[in-house]
Amino acid sequence: MHCWLLFHREVRRDVPEAVEVMRFQQVAAAHGIRLDVLQPRNFELIVDTTNGWSAVYEGRRLAKPDLIIPRTGSETSYFTLAVLRHFERQGVAMVNSSTSIEAVADKLQTLQILSAAGLPIPKTILGKFPVDVDVVERELGFPVVVKTLRGTRGNGVLLCANREQFGDLANLLDGTQSGADFIFQQDVKASHGRDVRVLVVNGRAVAAMERRSTDGSFKSNISLGGVGRAFEPPTEMAELAVRVASVLGLDVAGVDILFDENGYRICEANSSPGFQGLEKACRISVPDEIFRAMRTKLGLSEPKRNAWRRLFSSIRNVFRPETKAPSSPLLPDER
Repeated sequence: MHCWLLFHREVRRDVPEAVEVMRFQQVAAAHGIRLDVLQPRNFELIVDTTNGWSAVYEGRRLAKPDLIIPRTGSETSYFTLAVLRHFERQGVAMVNSSTSIEAVADKLQTLQILSAAGLPIPKTILGKFPVDVDVVERELGFPVVVKTLRGTRGNGVLLCANREQFGDLANLLDGTQSGADFIFQQDVKASHGRDVRVLVVNGRAVAAMERRSTDGSFKSNISLGGVGRAFEPPTEMAELAVRVASVLGLDVAGVDILFDENGYRICEANSSPGFQGLEKACRISVPDEIFRAMRTKLGLSEPKRNAWRRLFSSIRNVFRPETKAPSSPLLPDER
């Protein structure tokens, strides 16, 4: 199998999200998968009326891959979307379509799609300036969550505890005239400092991790000091995560779910979910899950040597002396 992985930055350990790219490289090498990591901005996008394959990268013509794995997430630009559409229209399979990636890159659009499907979300208002504090207080109450429309790893999110604090923030935003877009969102108090990240791959919830803040913050992101541990989602939660991925058209999704007094609410969904913490907590290989699911979806057979390796591994596990499984402590991580 020949794959491209599209990543918007250099693959270095000091670059956020690069560690996941390295994991894809490691797993691909172990399974005999050719994986090329490419930066979308380095493509020359040439559109004409010919029907042949067209891919020019840094002045070179590239062979057609079996699969493209975009890992650009909330930083997906118009140019990147144009590149994805170009290769979609030439028949290359994608791990998440350009349409679904575009939808989840915008948090409000994600919520609009989920709301239209009748799925539970926190009540949300699109910010406009000057801010009408009375409308926010009447519709959402306080405290209220303020988010940028595009953000990741817990950045661009804060909690305003009361009307005065929110008014100060509104005045500050009015004065900057930065052109940034914000949403104001109902605070789901029952989930303060706690949520669950569910990884959905090809219509199946393959793993889940509960995340908790350690400093009393309402944000549970591990990148901000939270901790994560393996979590067995109730059937209703797992089915909700799968439904979210389906409605958004995502082959692979990280679905963040909040605990509500009467069940659950969807915080957000991610088309390029981080999985460092998830792999440690749940002891799974996320790239393995994705490669295996996409082989099945594309009807590609696994190389014989890998199939035999998996068989021998299963046999060893059967005859290995039984040991007591270690407890699953809370695990710190960068995610």
